[in-house]
Amino acid sequence: MGMTTVTVFCGSSPGNRPDHMRIAAELGSALAEAGLRLVYGGARIGLMGAVADSALASGGTVTGVIPSLMLPYEITHTGLTDLEVVEDMHQRKARMGESADAFVALPGGLGTAEELLEVLSWAQLRIHRKPCLLLDPFGFYRPLVSFLEHARDEGFLRPGDLERIIVCRSAEEVVARLTSGVSAVAGEPAPVALPQGRTAFLFSATGSQQPGMGRGLYEAFPVFTGVLDEVCALLDPYLDVPLREVMFAPAGTPKGALLDRAVFARPAIFALQVAQYRLLESQGLVPDVLFGYSAGQMAAAHVAGVFSLPDACRAVGTMSQLLGTLPLGGRMAAVEASPEELRLGPAAVIAAVNGPRSVVVSGDQEAVAEVCAEWAARGRRTHVLRADIAPHSTHLDPLLDDYRRVLSTMDLRAPRIPLVSDTTGKPTGAEAAGPDHWVRALRDPVRFMDAVDGMRRDGVACYIELGPGEVLAGLVQDCLSHGDDRPVVLSVSRYWPAPRRGAAGA
Repeated sequence: MGMTTVTVFCGSSPGNRPDHMRIAAELGSALAEAGLRLVYGGARIGLMGAVADSALASGGTVTGVIPSLMLPYEITHTGLTDLEVVEDMHQRKARMGESADAFVALPGGLGTAEELLEVLSWAQLRIHRKPCLLLDPFGFYRPLVSFLEHARDEGFLRPGDLERIIVCRSAEEVVARLTSGVSAVAGEPAPVALPQGRTAFLFSATGSQQPGMGRGLYEAFPVFTGVLDEVCALLDPYLDVPLREVMFAPAGTPKGALLDRAVFARPAIFALQVAQYRLLESQGLVPDVLFGYSAGQMAAAHVAGVFSLPDACRAVGTMSQLLGTLPLGGRMAAVEASPEELRLGPAAVIAAVNGPRSVVVSGDQEAVAEVCAEWAARGRRTHVLRADIAPHSTHLDPLLDDYRRVLSTMDLRAPRIPLVSDTTGKPTGAEAAGPDHWVRALRDPVRFMDAVDGMRRDGVACYIELGPGEVLAGLVQDCLSHGDDRPVVLSVSRYWPAPRRGAAGA
């Protein structure tokens, strides 16, 4: 599925250079001739008017989005294909952002600069990562791009945050990128040659879910599409709403909000990770060792050969339904503290040890909030996770027997790819073929730091995170000692082409 709609950010001023109006008109014509629908700010003067009028004159479809307070003014364009009236400027930006597959920016006033920075923020927060093309034949945006590159070089932006902001010299180049596929629009991450040594695939857990997760890969790669459709078809009978609709729903929508519920988040993460794994596998990249963090263990166990795909989906779907029977009131939070420093009562427990001073606590919502308040008052960082349950705590006790009974009917196997247990930090053997192992994993704390340390001592030189974001990639960095021999740490969500290319050249 290719590009169909483009939002153009530009000002209602013509600017001081006559060429700006000409470039805006050329863009409108080029978009229309390419069959791309134009969404813009709705004005009929300045650069806005030039791009809209040119698109309409070339037979294009143009939608204006305008706040109600601007309707009485004569600058509103009255000849558009469609005019959407929203309440205020904030809703205008949100509507323009969600309506398009990509953004194009022309020189404009402060509003345009603000919108460009919002596009960058959306990418950082993983709200979506739509490409943003700067039409800039005269160097107008060069200072802004230089500033953003400076911020990246100083460590205030991550290396891939700018990958979807592309400078184009002409309207023809803009349209060529928009109609040539995802990689041509976005620019691909620089290839990363994998180092000598073993490669570990890390599967992230609940809390890493993001609106729109997997949609870009789904539209770009038939292998990913086929696997995701297959997994979702197996999981949908356990859910009230089709899983793919929840995964691809925009942020701020009712369906998108379902991802904040573990009932949907766990199946969504599983489906995404299995499809990501098969995509990497099709490109020739296979792991030497696997690790699944909490809910991520099911995808890791499936690709390791412990669960067949139907059994894995049955286990994930059953767990989703069982979680839906639990009473509300569970919560998890990350706390900057060592396990030895914490003094927890019965209502909250350590659910994970992620680093020397990085733990996750789980339990009653009030108890977790008290822990956060205590350590925040000491100047330590705390963060409540996006999870409405309390795994690795007594909250899950009511469902353990039912889950064990379901697992006992499955044909489980010992892993054929080395699989590191998230609760021991050590390789899993024949015990993975028994249901008790997977039931204990729901209750015992995750020992991520021990697992990373063990994999490093066993020769792992590259860690690749599978999942919606870069949660484990950041935790791995905190677990590693500084030095020239630090492993490469990547994530599929950001660097999916890079490991494949590195592997091919290694």
